[in-house]
Amino acid sequence: MRINVSALALGLLITIVAAAAEDAASPQADAELAQQISRLVSQLDDDRAAERDAAETKLLELAGTTAAATDRFLELLPEENDQMPLAVRDRLTSIRQQVEDRVAKSAVVSTKITLSAKEMPIAELFKEIEKQTGNKLIDNRQGDAAEPGAMSGTVTIELKDEPFWPAVDQILDQLNLSVYTYGGMDGLTLISRPEYEGKRHGGATYSGPLRLEVLEIQGQRNLRQPDRKSLKVQMEVSWEPRLRPIALSQPADDITATTDTGATLSVSQPDAVMDVEVPDGTQAAEIILPFELPPRGASKLSSLKGRLRALVPGRQVKFEFGSLTSAAGKTERKGGVQVTIDDVRKNNAIWEVHMRMALDEANSALESHRGWVFQNKSYMLDKAGEQIDNVGLETTRQSRNEVGVAYLFDLPVDIEELTWVYETPAAIVELPVEFEIKDIELP
Repeated sequence: MRINVSALALGLLITIVAAAAEDAASPQADAELAQQISRLVSQLDDDRAAERDAAETKLLELAGTTAAATDRFLELLPEENDQMPLAVRDRLTSIRQQVEDRVAKSAVVSTKITLSAKEMPIAELFKEIEKQTGNKLIDNRQGDAAEPGAMSGTVTIELKDEPFWPAVDQILDQLNLSVYTYGGMDGLTLISRPEYEGKRHGGATYSGPLRLEVLEIQGQRNLRQPDRKSLKVQMEVSWEPRLRPIALSQPADDITATTDTGATLSVSQPDAVMDVEVPDGTQAAEIILPFELPPRGASKLSSLKGRLRALVPGRQVKFEFGSLTSAAGKTERKGGVQVTIDDVRKNNAIWEVHMRMALDEANSALESHRGWVFQNKSYMLDKAGEQIDNVGLETTRQSRNEVGVAYLFDLPVDIEELTWVYETPAAIVELPVEFEIKDIELP
């Protein structure tokens, strides 16, 4: 599902009706919500345009703003069908997409931190940051002989609604810590800062949930072929660890660079698109930006501007299927994703769960970047709530907006005593990121 986050409207006018829809989902509340939705859907076929518009606006308000309220609303919203007037079907499709997009967007905005810490222990500080942002900070110094007392020390800092990255950079500078990009954990892996590494705060620019920093610049001139000269700018893009981007993309025609002499540098490959697939378990990625070599009189890039795109999973949703021996053909839908069980069968000692996962709209999330699908969690739960992980998987189907997978399980108990659980993003968000980095020293 392709979403233009630059049009993000977090200040949507959600009325008291929406607040009521977000209350606990009692049977009576569901029945009342279903009646309201049914009445408003009928109004979408009114002869008067103003009434149709008013009904659509009210339905969007009823959807609420939380994941729970949105899922409840979408379950009660009728599916489009051929018996409906075309105009009603179009309105319902638009409403469904707007609601799903709104919740997906809320998952990719920058989180903020408010702290009044005076000699706060590191462990306590990290727990508070995780509580406020959903981002886990992992002190990995226990493997460092120079720092046997990992998680020791305190922090004194005042923060009020400070975005995640500027806040964390200040804290890491105070603790003399750095980030290990390849930590392979569901959090920001922290290590002792090497002596040669400078401070983090003030050395990067921040855009929403992303942190961008120029790491290295290389100027190159071929003396035998004078026309072959270039400037390569190596930029690191980090993200809040809760996001787990799928890929980054930087079109060359969306970047500009000017020097302190006022010269504008040409991009050496103006039609190129720098694509970076993000491996699972990494916490940053690097993009090389290619420019023509600047005039000799230039000593710095006074401005490097760009607009890159990040393909980011939206909020996570969980599907649960019981009565597995008779589950074939069952389908569940949450947000912008639908999961169907095609078959559950035993192959010698191994149980196979054949499933399909489909997104509402085809986009590059499945068309050119499929690795994220195979990172989705698939497991069994027994009656005690104990988790049984799958022992492997096989791809059974691939199309523009659908992937089929057979998950393999070696089960210690009867499968009828288990529930199959599948966790996946409800939507894939294309996040445009505008940035400007200033005063970059040239070699």
